[in-house]
Amino acid sequence: MPIIKASHITKTYRQGTKTIHAVHDVSLEIDKADFLVIIGPSGSGKSTLLQLIGALDRPTSGAIEIHGVDIMKVNDAALTKLRGSSIGFIFQSFNLIPTLTAAQNVEAVITKRTPHDRKRVLHVLKQVDLEHRAHHLPSLLSGGEQQRVAIARALINEPDIILADEPTGNLDSKTGEDIMRILSELNAKQKKTVIVITHSDYVKQFADRVIELKDGKIVATHQHTSHLA
Repeated sequence: MPIIKASHITKTYRQGTKTIHAVHDVSLEIDKADFLVIIGPSGSGKSTLLQLIGALDRPTSGAIEIHGVDIMKVNDAALTKLRGSSIGFIFQSFNLIPTLTAAQNVEAVITKRTPHDRKRVLHVLKQVDLEHRAHHLPSLLSGGEQQRVAIARALINEPDIILADEPTGNLDSKTGEDIMRILSELNAKQKKTVIVITHSDYVKQFADRVIELKDGKIVATHQHTSHLA
């Protein structure tokens, strides 16, 4: 069974008297440990599609299953629980709380508290080579370091799916490649399912599969035999 299955999903918005199809009749299956990159011009529907397959929003029509759960058939509380246990999110703007240290930013999103939370936080920071910066505020971290904190935050609840919305968008290409290599390692060594949307052409080299979107539709799919480790 695919870890994520989207069947003929459409998302529409009203703009005055016009109906905008942000995503239009998209079907795709994503298996465990896939590394999928979604590309397309601005306005192509990439972010909307990521929000739909990450259960941050529901489609206007069609069906999405995550771990076999149809997100159209569960209430908001169940959807929040599903996201918290199964999906880690990474955003272009990092979304760190400026008054909290790196460790506190990671700890803040823990969904199931244990006596070992601090040890867990330091463990995931070590996974992204940032344990030595655990007690620094975001303002004292570089852009690349802030994004690594964001990755650690995405990992803390041990999700099997990582969704990244333009994770290299605010970074120079060298730092961006470092971030992509971390995601690639998580995919290869921990079998995380990684889905990235991007404008950056070099990100495609890390993918098993690249999907191109235009006007809310999939216009091409490229299969890669392997991606970089």
